[in-house]
Amino acid sequence: MRWTQDDVISAAFATLEQEGLEGLSLRGVARALGAHLNSVSWYVKTKASLIEKMADTIVGSVNVRDLPADPLQQVRTVIGRYRRAMLSHRDGGRLVAGTYTSGDRTLRVAEVIVGGLLAADYTEEEAARLCWALVYFTLGLTQEQQTPPPAGKEPDTTWESYPALAKVGKSLLVHDSYDLRFDYGVARLLGL
Repeated sequence: MRWTQDDVISAAFATLEQEGLEGLSLRGVARALGAHLNSVSWYVKTKASLIEKMADTIVGSVNVRDLPADPLQQVRTVIGRYRRAMLSHRDGGRLVAGTYTSGDRTLRVAEVIVGGLLAADYTEEEAARLCWALVYFTLGLTQEQQTPPPAGKEPDTTWESYPALAKVGKSLLVHDSYDLRFDYGVARLLGL
């Protein structure tokens, strides 16, 4: 049977869902495909190359159509879709964060974010920096959300030596949803 790169990427996602990022390997993808390692290696030479293609696929799944008219709301909508795309895959945040992909799919999403910021009258430099801030915030929060806390580990709340933390301690330790944290952070970054 003749495989395609799309087949390899689909098998890689199936492997990711079962094994996680640590268990992802070219051999595992070949096994999931029912193919020889050489067949997989024809399309992706290394694990790093495979992960870059997977990251571009995740980011490329972000819908950049059907956006609100307001440019900042466009940015907010796209960055929210970006987060959901990563959350739809086990270890999706870490997978995307660990790459430097500049494929057409990834650039298409960045184009909409930067375009919205420019349309909202940010300078070119501000738009570039704010784009990175939004991406890094989203990557970090997504990774945090996808990383389970250590079993039985409760935060130490004896903060006598830390007066500022003691003052906000109850608010800091509230286990509100990641959605609320995300919405708050994006709104603050965009000045909404």
